Amino acid sequence: MKSQNAKFQSENHFIREWNGIEFHLSIPAKVTHSNKPFIYFYWPDPARQGNLERARKGGIGGVKDTRLSVRKKAVSAVDAIIQMLSKGWNPFTNTYVNIGVHVDLTAASPILKCLDVWIEHRQERRESKMIGKTALKNNKIVVGHFKKWLEAKGFTGRKIGTFNSIDIDNFLGFKMNELKWGKVTYNTYRCDIGTFFSFLVKYKVVGESPVKDSVKKNTRHDSSRFAIYEEEELRTVVKLMEKDPAYFGLYVASKMLYLYNIRPVEMTRLQVGDVDWVKRRLILAPNKTKNESEAIFELNEEMYELLEKLVGNAPDSYFIFGHRCKTSLGQIDDQYFTQKFRYFRIKYDISSKLKFYALKHSSNFYDLQDGASFYSIMEKNRHASLQVTNDYIHNRLLKKIVRPTSNNRF
Repeated sequence: MKSQNAKFQSENHFIREWNGIEFHLSIPAKVTHSNKPFIYFYWPDPARQGNLERARKGGIGGVKDTRLSVRKKAVSAVDAIIQMLSKGWNPFTNTYVNIGVHVDLTAASPILKCLDVWIEHRQERRESKMIGKTALKNNKIVVGHFKKWLEAKGFTGRKIGTFNSIDIDNFLGFKMNELKWGKVTYNTYRCDIGTFFSFLVKYKVVGESPVKDSVKKNTRHDSSRFAIYEEEELRTVVKLMEKDPAYFGLYVASKMLYLYNIRPVEMTRLQVGDVDWVKRRLILAPNKTKNESEAIFELNEEMYELLEKLVGNAPDSYFIFGHRCKTSLGQIDDQYFTQKFRYFRIKYDISSKLKFYALKHSSNFYDLQDGASFYSIMEKNRHASLQVTNDYIHNRLLKKIVRPTSNNRF
């Protein structure tokens, strides 16, 4: 009886990976005409704003096939699926979409042509809602940096197939010194240029990505970007911002970041109509949040009065943090707060290790120090799970100074 049950146990097999997508074979415990083995994988669904959804492809063997033969057929089936996906197949509708960009490139193609074709491809994916606006913007930024480096080095006519990891190291190192990038920014641009070369690998323009063997900065023990404010530093920043009318908008944004952990990119999307003045709530619709879930914030007396002062009588369509951090019709860039804070820091000779976004981490650090639970930290940060919160606390909420224990029993 025991061996018979084992015989009909369901099986799940990893077949292969392609461009970060894992393909698996699922074999049911008992194969029937209505319950056959199938391949499944996760793929961006255009109908769901490009969110990853589980896709499946059946017809992998029948009731008379052995499990070994099913696994062999699965390998061929996955190869066929990959070919279809690369040609624009939509696994959710079983139709082919017009990719819009025909990749007429080879290893002998000029680097500038390859960059232009990639941007066209990314633009098409943006229009199909398979990538976000920020992703496309970042792609264009890294291409701009790369082209300037190519021009400076006289490499604009080089063939794409001649680039190697040394070139990538030289490009990133050059821009790091020129623009004073930190290690985190360096790694971000390395990832972005890696996306470009992954595109070329996908369409078999080059055999492998030169980014793969390039240098990645070790940020494990680098806390410069996320340095926790000391309590005296927090008091100093608040006092200086509060008394300087030129930075009132930044003061409100800083309070919002510290009190509610509302991300800077989300603050740039806030409009006057998002405030429920009667219920004293700030409501972010799914299209304005990073995780695409509605978020509701209870406004305390301080934040209510600050928003009331900043907004004035502006209409609902105006952005709360508009041009020059004042309520206006124009929307600001998601890096505006960081730059504004940098000018504030320079003006008042504040330590360069203190960053705008570090106010969020400092808030969480002192919450924990005051006895807050991991769950409350998860809720405040709108993390997907406690595991994410645990990793966040472990990697971000650290101070280099070890304080003595308050236990005085010895």
